[in-house]
Amino acid sequence: MTRVVFLRSKSPAGIEPRLAKEAGSLARGGYEVHAILWDRTRSHPEQEVRDGIRIHRYRLAAPEGTAGLARRLPRWQWFALRKAARLRPDVIHAIDLDTAWAARAAARITGAKLVYDVFDFYADMITADVPPKVRERLANAERRMIERADLVIVPDLRRQGQFRGARPRRIVEIMNVPEDRPPNVRTAPEFTVFYGGMLAKDRGLLDLLAACESTGAKFIVAGHGPDENELLPHLETSPACMFLGTIAYEEVLSQTAAAHAIAALYDPHVPNNRYAAPNKVFEAMMCSKPVIVSDGIAAADIVREVGCGTIVPYGDRMGLQRALETLMLSPAESEAMGARGRKAFEARFNWKAMEPRLDGAYRHLLGARAPP
Repeated sequence: MTRVVFLRSKSPAGIEPRLAKEAGSLARGGYEVHAILWDRTRSHPEQEVRDGIRIHRYRLAAPEGTAGLARRLPRWQWFALRKAARLRPDVIHAIDLDTAWAARAAARITGAKLVYDVFDFYADMITADVPPKVRERLANAERRMIERADLVIVPDLRRQGQFRGARPRRIVEIMNVPEDRPPNVRTAPEFTVFYGGMLAKDRGLLDLLAACESTGAKFIVAGHGPDENELLPHLETSPACMFLGTIAYEEVLSQTAAAHAIAALYDPHVPNNRYAAPNKVFEAMMCSKPVIVSDGIAAADIVREVGCGTIVPYGDRMGLQRALETLMLSPAESEAMGARGRKAFEARFNWKAMEPRLDGAYRHLLGARAPP
């Protein structure tokens, strides 16, 4: 049986949705699938099997936003290298730059094919104030990985603009869309805005909080991230907000289905954010909910094309407040936005449409070694 090993230096709620979808699809397709993850909160078993995926975790504490995370990164990479090499895979499926060194080394040792999956382009994702030379070194390292991989996967082909001349041998677009499983959950009685994702300063959370406080909407937030120590005091003390922490994916979907609107605000001044078309936008479409997105990002193009939500300039609190008021006062239009989103989801933006792309890319990669 063809063996695939995923490498990912995160394991929120045990395993994140995009990784679970890709690995689960391959497992259902007849591959033996392993995932090597870093359990930074030591919250999950060292080994378990989920949906046919054999998960191996490195259980070293390094919460988001801590200074020790970067110092612990080499230890994670050594663990990933040793574990991947011992598994003797046919394919190493590396996700993002912080797995690149371990993935390339393990591929050389084992002779495995190398897949590089760009969830986020690392140098453009960092919001911290790092020296330009350091940022450029990171970008160059990622471009080398893109050129050396046997297959590159991106959630949107527009991300090739970040490659700046790096030419992948083969590239495929696998959009960050969910499987079709909207929960049977009633909409909350009071107008609710839900955000589930990274707690970072470039996600407009304080603007959303202010808008909800001004309009009387309820704001529900779930997730974790590098700026949670700075953001949580505001979220947890506001009477308008309920903070859930890190929750399982099924609960994310339930909160999405119960909300009246889903927020996906990304600061377009952060280069990586301009390519953002996050899973939460498509989850909202699946659940027939309107979305609120910031202008200047990829998700805004989708919302504008489909007509499934409202678009506001990032950082415009008054504009955000007006957008919320419009949704609150026009339930019929909100419902129509949700219906248009659901129709587009069924036609194009669902995992059933993406799964054949992943299967075809792997079959091309492996040739005769691919499962029947």
